[in-house]
Amino acid sequence: MRDYIGTLTEKLGPEEVRVVDGANWDLEIGGITELSAEKEGPALLFDNIPGYPTGYRVFTNFMGTASRCAVALGLPADTAEMDIIRAWKDMSKRIEPVPPVVVETGTVLENVLEGDDIDVSKFPAPRWHDGDGGRYIGTACMVITRDPDSGWVNVATYRICLQGRDRLSLWMLGNRHALANAKKYWDRGQACPIAVVVGSDPILSTAAAIAAPEGVSEYDIAGGLRGRGVEVLYSPGSDLPIPAHAEIVFEGVMPPLSEESVAEGPFGEWTGYYTHAGRERVVRVERILHRDDPIILGAPPMIPTVPAGDQAVPLYSASVTWDHLEASGVQNIRGVWAYARQLMMVVSIEQTGAGDAMHALLAAAGRKRSGGMERYFVVVDEDIDITDINHVLWALFTRVDPAESIHVLRTPTTAIDPRLSPEKRAAGDMSMGIVLIDACKPFAWKDSYPKANRFDDVSRGEIRDRWKAILPL
Repeated sequence: MRDYIGTLTEKLGPEEVRVVDGANWDLEIGGITELSAEKEGPALLFDNIPGYPTGYRVFTNFMGTASRCAVALGLPADTAEMDIIRAWKDMSKRIEPVPPVVVETGTVLENVLEGDDIDVSKFPAPRWHDGDGGRYIGTACMVITRDPDSGWVNVATYRICLQGRDRLSLWMLGNRHALANAKKYWDRGQACPIAVVVGSDPILSTAAAIAAPEGVSEYDIAGGLRGRGVEVLYSPGSDLPIPAHAEIVFEGVMPPLSEESVAEGPFGEWTGYYTHAGRERVVRVERILHRDDPIILGAPPMIPTVPAGDQAVPLYSASVTWDHLEASGVQNIRGVWAYARQLMMVVSIEQTGAGDAMHALLAAAGRKRSGGMERYFVVVDEDIDITDINHVLWALFTRVDPAESIHVLRTPTTAIDPRLSPEKRAAGDMSMGIVLIDACKPFAWKDSYPKANRFDDVSRGEIRDRWKAILPL
C-alpha cells in the first residue's frame, strides 16, 4: 500500500494524496471521505486521529478516480476511461494465475501481539455512517480461509466490525466460498482458522473482491495481475498464508453460530441503504500482526452516485460484461460502462442488423451474477459517449419509445437489495425485476434519424486547445 501511495504522488502530483490531521474516527473520517469522493477529490490519508498515536492512520478514496485505477493497474495515469476498460478486459483474457511466493519474514511482523496484548480497538477503526451498528475496521479487507480437504486458499471481502478486545464479527451471505470452507471445519467439530487483513495494496483488495471460481485462489489472480507472485508468509502455528507486507492482520478462529454469536449491524452498504442486523459469526482473535505506523485501508460504502466514488468496481464489472458479450457472439461492441457501481450497465454497439441491440441486451443480462444487483441494462449507438452520463440520458430521452424499447425480466437478487419487501424476504423469494432498454436508433430507419447538433470530437478538441484559458476544466 505504501508503494501505491508513493506512486500516486509521483505519477499524479503531491496533491493526489492529501494528509488530513485531527479528524475523529467517529463519523468525521466517513463524512470527509464521502464529500471528497462525490467530487472525485484526492485520496485521503488520515493521521493524528484523536485518541490514537500519531502514525496510526486510515487511507480512503484510494481508487476514487479513473487515473488512480490506471496507476493501480500499472497503466499511464492519463489513460482514457474506456481504454482502462479495454486494458482490464484484455489483461483478464491473457492473465496466467501466478501462485504466491512464500517468504520467511516481512514487514507485517514488525509487531506481533498475543495473549493479554491483544486489543483490536488499538486501531482507529471508523464509524463510517451515523446509523452503523458499530465500528467497521474491514471494508476493503481480505478474509482468508482454507478448504481443509483440498488445501485451496480462498481470499474474499466481507464487512468486519470491532466487537471487543479479542473479537471481531463478520456477515457472510450463504453462497460464499469462505462460508463453505468454514462449514467443513464445523462439521468436524472444529472452529475454522481465519485471517483478516485490513490493510493491503489495491491489487490485493481488488482481487479479493473479484470472487474467483472455486478452486482458484485470489492470491493467484493478484499474482497474475502483478506479473509476479504475491509474497506471503506463515506466522507460527498458522496454516494460512498472509501478505508479507500487509499493514494489519488479525489471526484466529471462527466458531459456528451455535457456539458463539454476536449482534452485528446494521451497516450502510454500497446500495446507499442500511442493511441487515442480527446475530452473526465472530472471529476469536488469537494474534495481531502489524507494521509500525499501521494504515487501515478504508472503502466505506456510499450512495452509488455519478461519479462512482470507487471506480474499481464499475471498471471491473464493465470489463467482465464486455468479455461476456464477446463470448456470446455480440458483434461490433464499441464499449461497456457501469454506473452506480454496477446497478446500470451501458453497452455501445455499431448496429449491422435489426436484432443487434436486443442480442446485446440479452447477453449483458445473461452475465448478471446469481444474486447480483445489476438492475438496468442499456444499449446505445456508437455515437454516444457512454462514460458521460449526460450522453446516456440524452439517448434514453430521445431514442427510446417506452412502448417498444423497454423490457422487464425477473432474476435472482441479493439479501442487501433494499427493494425486497419484508413479505418476500420471509418467504425466501429473492427475485427482482431487471430492465432492458434499447436506446439505439431503430435500425430500419437509422440512416434517416435526425442528425445531432453537436460539434464532432475533432472540432471540440481544437476549440478546447485554442480557448483553454477561459474554458472550464
